[in-house]
Amino acid sequence: MRSPYQLHAGIERLMGTALVDATVRGLLLHDPQQAALEFGLPTTDAAIVADIRAPDLRTFAQALLPRLYGPSAHATRFRSIAS
Repeated sequence: MRSPYQLHAGIERLMGTALVDATVRGLLLHDPQQAALEFGLPTTDAAIVADIRAPDLRTFAQALLPRLYGPSAHATRFRSIAS
C-alpha cells in the first residue's frame, strides 16, 4: 500500500546531513535555499525550504514538516531520543 504522503528523500537527506554536519547545518539555517541547491536538490525542493527562518534545526524541522506532509504533521508530538 502506498503512503498518502509524497516522499521528499532529498530534503530528508539534507536534514539528516545537517543534523551531523555543522557546516551544512549552519548554511541551512543561514540560507536554506542555497543549502538545498548546493546539496543538489532540484529547484522545486529548494523552494520548499527557501523561506524557512529558524534559530536551530529543531525549529527548522517543525516549520518544514507541514510543508512536506500536510498541516496536521506539526501536531505530531515527537519524543526526544536524547538522554
